[in-house]
Amino acid sequence: MARGFGFSPSPLRGERVGVRSGVSDQTARQGLVEASMIRVLTLLLILLMIGLIHPVYAADLTADQLKNGKYLIPSWENPAQGEWVQLKNGEFTRRNQNNPLFVNIVKLALGQLSKNQTRDAAVIYAYNTGGSGFFMMLCAVINDQGQPKNIARTDLGDRVKINSLNIHAGQIIIDMVTHSPNDPACCPTVKKIAAYTLVGNKLVEK
Repeated sequence: MARGFGFSPSPLRGERVGVRSGVSDQTARQGLVEASMIRVLTLLLILLMIGLIHPVYAADLTADQLKNGKYLIPSWENPAQGEWVQLKNGEFTRRNQNNPLFVNIVKLALGQLSKNQTRDAAVIYAYNTGGSGFFMMLCAVINDQGQPKNIARTDLGDRVKINSLNIHAGQIIIDMVTHSPNDPACCPTVKKIAAYTLVGNKLVEK
């Protein structure tokens, strides 16, 4: 008796159905996750717009950071270059007969100078290299993710008197006494209100 060739039912159709069902379930789950994320982002945006929550920014700069920062002592040949010194508690002293240097912070102010939402700073520091001169420098320090970044500076002169330093509406305002053409270096007499704006990496007097 001839043995017939029998064929068992193919499982492929059932497997295909299972695969399709798995893909459909995965797509559905992914769609639910995306929809949930959209709802959460929409809610956060609404809360931001009505002011119930506030964006998180880097911390403001502190006086302690500024008093312990690095500042440039310009060279006579090229004022844009020179020696960077690390202050400690607002001062730096090098007692070297061949290359003495004393630096100290005169005034500092906190306020917004850049497009960052956190406060930047303006610092006036003075330096002496062993002679009678005491040179004043104004420096703009921006807030770089909570860290001070000394970005621009300008020379205010020798032995000028600084009455106050403020930041107002993005400008650095200095109440100072500077020299007339006939004043001796020790004794300035001209009262002046100077205003500086940070433009790129330069301080521009208005």
